[in-house]
Amino acid sequence: MKKIILLFFIFINFVYAFSYNDILLKSQASIFPKIILLDKKLNNKLIDGKIVYTIVYEKDDYDTALEISKFMDAYYKGYFNEYIYKINLVEFSNLSNETEASAIYVLNSDKYIKKTAEVAKRKGIVTFAYDINNLKNGLLFSLMLEKSSVLYLNKESLNNQAINFVDSLYLIVKFIDERSNYKQL
Repeated sequence: MKKIILLFFIFINFVYAFSYNDILLKSQASIFPKIILLDKKLNNKLIDGKIVYTIVYEKDDYDTALEISKFMDAYYKGYFNEYIYKINLVEFSNLSNETEASAIYVLNSDKYIKKTAEVAKRKGIVTFAYDINNLKNGLLFSLMLEKSSVLYLNKESLNNQAINFVDSLYLIVKFIDERSNYKQL
């Protein structure tokens, strides 16, 4: 009987998409666009005068990506500060160098995280990860809710010369690198 129950729960995980924490998703959706505005070279990343915030997702996570988009539209009402924005929902398998993006927010994936980091690096744009463990694959930022909100910055991925943030951002982030134990974060 125990084996059947265990197999049932394993099967449920495969049938359904990744599970997400709604509070964390909303916190990230509220904070990440503000970080985009701290990029000193943001004007070089505008597409038709707009910030294109691209959310990449696995096919089964489309509803989660859509919920994030709707939340952001309600929260920001069309503007990140004085910049008009557009939210672009892109399935991981469709992401390429031609994908319009001023910044990329990455939901979970078993196989596309490194590809996403490479696309972002070639474009010189900032990336945000839902899961902090995806920073080890080259993504730049993640936000975790601990005793307070903690913004993590992947030190190795920061070497991209096309991304240059205002100095005050570096004072509030917690830097991590390849020696960091992601499981404990």
